[in-house]
Amino acid sequence: MLHYQVLNIVLFIQNNSKNITTNYTMFRPIIFFCFVNLKRMTTPTLNAAPYLKGDFSNVINHDIVKDLLGLTMLVYDYSDKFSLDSDETIENFISKNTDSEDEDLDLDVTDERKEALNKLSKTSPQGKVVKFISDPVTDIQAGITISELNKRITVIFRGSESKSDWYYDLMVLKKRVLKEDYENVYVHSGFYKQLHDTDVYSQITDILIQLKDENPDYNIYVTGHSLGAALSTLFGFEIAHKFEDNINVISFASPRVGNSGFREAFDKKENLQHYRITNDRDIVTAGPMILFQHVGKNIALSPDKCRIFHTYDYNEWWKFSLFNCWRVSDHNVDLYYKRLCEHIW
Repeated sequence: MLHYQVLNIVLFIQNNSKNITTNYTMFRPIIFFCFVNLKRMTTPTLNAAPYLKGDFSNVINHDIVKDLLGLTMLVYDYSDKFSLDSDETIENFISKNTDSEDEDLDLDVTDERKEALNKLSKTSPQGKVVKFISDPVTDIQAGITISELNKRITVIFRGSESKSDWYYDLMVLKKRVLKEDYENVYVHSGFYKQLHDTDVYSQITDILIQLKDENPDYNIYVTGHSLGAALSTLFGFEIAHKFEDNINVISFASPRVGNSGFREAFDKKENLQHYRITNDRDIVTAGPMILFQHVGKNIALSPDKCRIFHTYDYNEWWKFSLFNCWRVSDHNVDLYYKRLCEHIW
């Protein structure tokens, strides 16, 4: 389908060369789209091994990212298809639900999620679910877990699944936040309302305060996919103003959350770190486009490579626009996990 679109654009350019020469600025995005995809069409696909591009020497540990993505995948099924008993460890849960004959995990979840559960039982055997929140008003769902071995407290936000989620997703007007600290920090009003319309935000922060009091040397991580990624970015920014400890946000498939003032304030917060993981042409990473900005270091996954952008040195209007990010299937969280497993740094 793509090659027909590109060839039609080529014919359009040929037939309108005089107008294009006069109004080059207007037609530049179309011409750029055409020639990039012509190059892609005429370049042979090689079965080369995936490779890394950029400096990964001082980047978050790959195993941590994989663990957090595993938790992010599992929050979609938690309480619906499985749940841990109070104070039950992930190791005991896996042992209890593994078939003794074929050693397969007896759960109605995808193979990728079974793999994630099995991995978590090895990397965080004493890991527990401290609290799972499912708010009936906003439909926000979030889990709080703790890993004794890794000294890690994690907040996981679930992505869009219901009509309520999409209702908040589509509220693209901006809301000013942290007015006592900033004059020009505005965020997506839907994300803000879903986080703050009920007491979910205070529930999570109260639990974090208690867990940090009991475990002062544990690190705080916040993660999520899709809508959950946006909520994790916003929540991480807000609690970085409540805690002196470092706040680590690891988001997957995040849309843009705030304006340029939000990006500036986010980047200047010394106890806040954000790795934003994206997958090839994931359409959700393209929006909302008008006057919203991405934040954090970007780790960009694709079938043949994994690239890191430590600063905003990519051609952002193109890379995370609908010209380049138009594929719905690339948004799938299980595909994110598969791609992450293929690219190890």
